[in-house]
Amino acid sequence: MSLSRFFTRKNVVRYFTGAGVVYCVAHTIAAHVGELVICSGPSMHPTIHDGDLVLAERLSVNSGNIHRGDIVGCLSPHESDQLLCKRVVAKESDFVNSELLPNMRVPRGHVFLQGDNYLASTDSRHFGPVPAGLLQIRLTLRIWPVSRFGWLSNHWFWEAEENVKRDPKDGRHTTRFYPRT
Repeated sequence: MSLSRFFTRKNVVRYFTGAGVVYCVAHTIAAHVGELVICSGPSMHPTIHDGDLVLAERLSVNSGNIHRGDIVGCLSPHESDQLLCKRVVAKESDFVNSELLPNMRVPRGHVFLQGDNYLASTDSRHFGPVPAGLLQIRLTLRIWPVSRFGWLSNHWFWEAEENVKRDPKDGRHTTRFYPRT
């Protein structure tokens, strides 16, 4: 059998057409639906460790369906080529109360982000609320390592009832940050 039998014009065209279709489908899924992300850095420890492989989806971000407690990937306000992985702790019109920012209101169209590793995270406590337009993805499922496979939402560290209080008079939310011990 000779290789010229497999490298006919018809087979080459069929191969490149198939490869082009696969590329277009993969690109469309990555751009609009979701992708795999390898996380680095200590800011989300113990929820996400350095080197964890996480499934991220874009549909929630594109539809504006982001909630307090969601872990998101956003473009850094200072370095536009860097993607930060943080937890949404307050949304627009919520009040934030921390040692660095006492009683600050999150502006319209912004979110307040914080890493789970309170002491090793540079987040909204340092650079302020982030425009919602910088949010790119929502991290949903840890795939690797297999021993820690599982969903990332509603992680044990984030207990919304303890961290977010609703003012009975006007319905505003106030988020209080507690340092990890």
